[in-house]
Amino acid sequence: MTKSLQQDHFHRLKTAYPGRRLLIVSNTAGASANDPHGHLSSAVEKATGISVLPHSTKKPGCGEEIMEYFRKYPETGVTRPEQIAIVGDRLTTDVMVANLMGSYAVWVKDGVVGLEGGSFFARMEHRFAAFLMKRGYEAPEPKSSFEG
Repeated sequence: MTKSLQQDHFHRLKTAYPGRRLLIVSNTAGASANDPHGHLSSAVEKATGISVLPHSTKKPGCGEEIMEYFRKYPETGVTRPEQIAIVGDRLTTDVMVANLMGSYAVWVKDGVVGLEGGSFFARMEHRFAAFLMKRGYEAPEPKSSFEG
């Protein structure tokens, strides 16, 4: 995908979900262990125009902090985890936090860094995903507590 096409998709995403309806949750920017003074999160927010969640617990354990953000900003319209879609390139952090919360997960299999340039853990996640998919495993459908 070309850079201009990526920028177009990003612009359309921000238009479709304006204000605080998009949130970046990073285990680097915004994570108190890696970004204690918020310098990284400020830089990411300035570059993207999207809020970065300040959080003390890294993914996959920060689900409650994500929900607290949305409770703090009721104009987002998000009141329950199943109204959230978490998009990420890591199964053991991004997809897992979504599953633990009861939210939707969108796994970006081919992220910004190619598999060959990724970490050992990213390569193992891809192998593990292929193993599971080959055996017919599928992601769970988020369920509302209001549904049967």
